Amino acid sequence: MTKTSPDPLDAPTAALAAAVLEIARHVGDDAMAAPRWFALANSARLLAEQPGLAALLGEESSTIMAADELQLISIELDHHEPGSAASADHTDPLQALTAVEWPDMANGAVLACDLAPEQWMVRAQDTDPTAIDAAQGEEALGALRVVVGALEDGTTWSALRRAGEQQYTLGAALLPDLSAALLESLQPPQ
Repeated sequence: MTKTSPDPLDAPTAALAAAVLEIARHVGDDAMAAPRWFALANSARLLAEQPGLAALLGEESSTIMAADELQLISIELDHHEPGSAASADHTDPLQALTAVEWPDMANGAVLACDLAPEQWMVRAQDTDPTAIDAAQGEEALGALRVVVGALEDGTTWSALRRAGEQQYTLGAALLPDLSAALLESLQPPQ
């Protein structure tokens, strides 16, 4: 499902990478007409603040989760539902992000979406210029499945997959514009 990333994984980045890959599996292969949004909460902190959640999970699961200070729980927001503020005319994830309201418990966020060929490009320095024949046009590129995560502390991680491919390409800075916008949305208003 993934290609090896050249980016080093410290513990917080590894926790975010695990959450991003879990969400990539969750959204599956079906096309997405609009972005889907996931709040990330620190498992240990959430269990401490919500004792009822620990009871629902059971003693063994809640004990394991409470012991891992870095584990993240993802919670899908309803913003992708048709008719919601974030989905109405917002197939562009940067535009849709302006309508997303993160819950107080969120210390991170993940965006999952499909980018149409006109919404992305391969930069010349990132690839062999002969790898993509410009004469083929945007249609040949196909959609790009994007799952981008950010934590309040500035940690980012992305998983990308072109249409028709089975494996994700992983890295911390694959989509710098989306990562920066997602990170900025997590910061408290000034």
